Amino acid sequence: MKKFKIFFTVLTVMIGILISCDESEIELKNPNQLSAETFFKSSAQLESAVTAAYTYLQEVGNYARYQYYINDNVAGENYAAGNLEADKVQMINRDVDEANNGNNQYWQHNYQAIGRCNFVIVNEENFENIPDTEIAARLGETRFIRALCYFNLVAKYGEIPLVLDLEVVQGGRPKSSVADVYNAIVTDLQFATTNLPAKGTQEVGRPTSGSAWALLGKVLLQSGDAAAAKTALGNVSGYNLVDNYRDNFTVAGEHNDESLFEVIFDESTGGGDSWNQNGLDNSETSFRAMEYSGWYNVKPSQELLDEYEDDDTRYAANFYSIDDSDNGTMTNTFNNGASTFISGEIGPDDNPAWRKYQNLDNRESETTDSGINARVLRYADVLLMQAEAEIRSGGSETVALGYLNQVRARPSVNLPAISVSGTQAILDAIKHERWVELAGEQSRWLDLQRFDGDSYLLPIPNIELQGNTNL
Repeated sequence: MKKFKIFFTVLTVMIGILISCDESEIELKNPNQLSAETFFKSSAQLESAVTAAYTYLQEVGNYARYQYYINDNVAGENYAAGNLEADKVQMINRDVDEANNGNNQYWQHNYQAIGRCNFVIVNEENFENIPDTEIAARLGETRFIRALCYFNLVAKYGEIPLVLDLEVVQGGRPKSSVADVYNAIVTDLQFATTNLPAKGTQEVGRPTSGSAWALLGKVLLQSGDAAAAKTALGNVSGYNLVDNYRDNFTVAGEHNDESLFEVIFDESTGGGDSWNQNGLDNSETSFRAMEYSGWYNVKPSQELLDEYEDDDTRYAANFYSIDDSDNGTMTNTFNNGASTFISGEIGPDDNPAWRKYQNLDNRESETTDSGINARVLRYADVLLMQAEAEIRSGGSETVALGYLNQVRARPSVNLPAISVSGTQAILDAIKHERWVELAGEQSRWLDLQRFDGDSYLLPIPNIELQGNTNL
């Protein structure tokens, strides 16, 4: 199923909890109104509350828009090619301020997702008439989402408020240490690895135990615990590289054998109020296609293009170009082969444009309503993290290179195996492979933090500073 529907009954519950009146003399209760104590009394009600937590992953502050802009722009994967808005130019220039619109929405939508997760987790004591195995699996989903959102935040901001309950703190939550946030993420994911269903038994679009092991490995690697990351990543099983690299970024290739977790979008939902999403019944589509190769607001940086080896076919899979001058491969046709990019018609300049996550292969032009899912975790990333965890933990160079070369040996890529020696040389090879394999997949900024010690962080945005006096 392309998407699972959001059940909005949970919103009524949340509003009923958050809104109260100070009428101490009377206590009038509507017996027909749901509350936390009366809501979680069936599997359907629990499912609706858990499903509602996914909504904020689809919003413009997250994977529908700013998740890719913030990561790709700050990481140096893009340059401003068209009429790029000021907040996104700030990201490219690494001078994001507290008033930056994207920064505000990114913070808000990740924390709103966390709030919905907390609502489910804290109310576990109110669950009734639901099998224990189902409760465990639903809590596994919720804690996976909470962990993902906190990972998004701590990697971008450093010290942040850590909210794991529904209590109201006078003045707002103060910052927690980076270590405390990572510990909370790890705890959530350890629960998820044990309680989520395995691949093949989980509904498509929801995380599996493999998803949780992969995200746990990524988190541990980012926090500097390579040995624990190696163990976590070793528990990922049942996934394989697909033969054709390009199949990872199309509608037809969604939920394939390489995919561990995707944020679902669906073009059939239409536009709705896409620009002003707030967790209600809005469009479940992404702006990625239009902004990257419809309006050509950004194009891939020359530094990224230069990273590709000559005749690396991933270049043609990831970028449209009108000639083969950069690396010997090119894709200049689109619209089912009926159209060809020519000078003056590939954006405001003739430089290569993004093809990854684009619909132009199958149509004449892009729209703001793309239904291509965002791939959050896929098996190629796992293999490259395994290579990195192996070498960083003092393991075997041969094993590390074996993981790396599996990615290069994909049938559609088929590049010569890397055969360097020494920790630094192998790390350099992994860093290179991650950039060309995962270009435009929001991995580069995390890699720069690990490999280069990149210390740039986003400022806590106005939306939090104006309401939180304890920061």
